[in-house]
Amino acid sequence: MKKIILTIVIALLLTPTCFASDNYIAYASNSTKKTKNQTQKLEKEVKNTLKQLITYTNEYNSDGLKSIYSNNYLNADGFDKKMYFDLVEKTWKLYPDIKYSMDIDSINIVGNTAIAGVREYASATSSEKVDEIEIKGYLKSYSDCLYYLEKVGDNWLITSDNIISEKTTLTYGEASEVKVELIVPQLVPANKEYTASLSVTVPDKKMLTIASIGQEKITYPHVNATEVYRKLPESGILERVFKSNKDNLNEYTVASIGITRAQITKEKQIKLVVTGLGYVITRTNVIPTKDFSKVNGNVKKETTAKLVD
Repeated sequence: MKKIILTIVIALLLTPTCFASDNYIAYASNSTKKTKNQTQKLEKEVKNTLKQLITYTNEYNSDGLKSIYSNNYLNADGFDKKMYFDLVEKTWKLYPDIKYSMDIDSINIVGNTAIAGVREYASATSSEKVDEIEIKGYLKSYSDCLYYLEKVGDNWLITSDNIISEKTTLTYGEASEVKVELIVPQLVPANKEYTASLSVTVPDKKMLTIASIGQEKITYPHVNATEVYRKLPESGILERVFKSNKDNLNEYTVASIGITRAQITKEKQIKLVVTGLGYVITRTNVIPTKDFSKVNGNVKKETTAKLVD
């Protein structure tokens, strides 16, 4: 009997602990579930904002697009909202059939802020007159980008963005048949040398190819690089060494190629005719220079407090 009573007493002593443990587990489980549901809800809201971004852009709806950008918007290239939308509207005028799409890779939410990692795509057609002949062009672009958003009331607004990598190709005529690869570093310190390498593979040896590689700072308004065309070496590789700017501005490397063919005129003369043009643009982000020696020189040395036994 004593043994049974002892067992009951032990059970009674343990029961509150057990129930408390169960309640804690249930509470923790419910809390985790609630947090997960809330996070999923916020992620869905951010996705809807990014979907709006693509919809408004493809509709060329400037007012709708502006409504999801914060008035304090400032991107990693230093462009504010006014500058950015001036560039957007110029792009729409230059490529009236341009279309965009987006793949969302990740969404991280902290409080009322979010960071979305995405890959964006764009395509368009264009035309260019060469020797009084109009040739059709095709634009393709992709970029890996981070969007920074903040929830204001019920809406998520884009406060900034940072393009990690970016490549755009625009080809006309026979340049569409040529394989072009432009390799530059994605990230370089300011005022440091780096190499840009252009590789061109021409399918027809009768194509005479000239090419150039230029460097442009990403500024507003934009200033195009000076083009100096050279005959493409037999290796098909053209290289240039650049020094990144001291102004801590991100840069574009622009490669241009021209495809020409020899034609015989009625007068039995040989004439070079341009049959294709191509452009490849890639981004290099510049790491700003900072002189920490001035800061360190003014900082007093601090000692760590000793532990008392």
